[in-house]
Amino acid sequence: MPSESVDFYPSRAHVLTLALTTLALVVLCAVAARLGFDAAQTSGSPAALAAVSASAIGVLVFTGLGLLVVRRLLLPTWPVLTLDDEGLVDWLPNLGVEQVLWSEVTGVRETRLAFRRVLAIDVDDPKAVVVRQRTFVRRIAASVNIALVGTPVVLKPGSIDGRPDEVMSAVREFVAGRAPRPKPVA
Repeated sequence: MPSESVDFYPSRAHVLTLALTTLALVVLCAVAARLGFDAAQTSGSPAALAAVSASAIGVLVFTGLGLLVVRRLLLPTWPVLTLDDEGLVDWLPNLGVEQVLWSEVTGVRETRLAFRRVLAIDVDDPKAVVVRQRTFVRRIAASVNIALVGTPVVLKPGSIDGRPDEVMSAVREFVAGRAPRPKPVA
């Protein structure tokens, strides 16, 4: 077991993709707001006013998210994955499962999720990991991971700045000091 923590930062390609996606959503919401505003001016329709309001809120929300993503791109000082003596902390925005203790881990395996190579980390009690997630989005993502891969803990090496083999090797090095335990029968 390594004696110090290992941090992985976000992939620049992943952050750039997020930035372009938020920019596209800002433009889409702005166009919808403009079209809704024109319709509201000519018809006075409550539906058009609601569309303008929703689109304007979308512009504000996606602009804020885009600025956060750009900050991540310019200042990559916050790791998205930390491995230490206690366990792993997956802070991939909104989709990571936060902290998982090594004592909960029953195995590590490579698999595919939506044509993408991922690292699945099997745990004793997947439902307990889902329940302790702080946000609704993280709970949904962890539940979907259970349905698709069989575990809530799925690391996506393509989103992490490092080769997939580096990420897998680092995780396996931390898990190696522990005797493998079989999954509990439900």
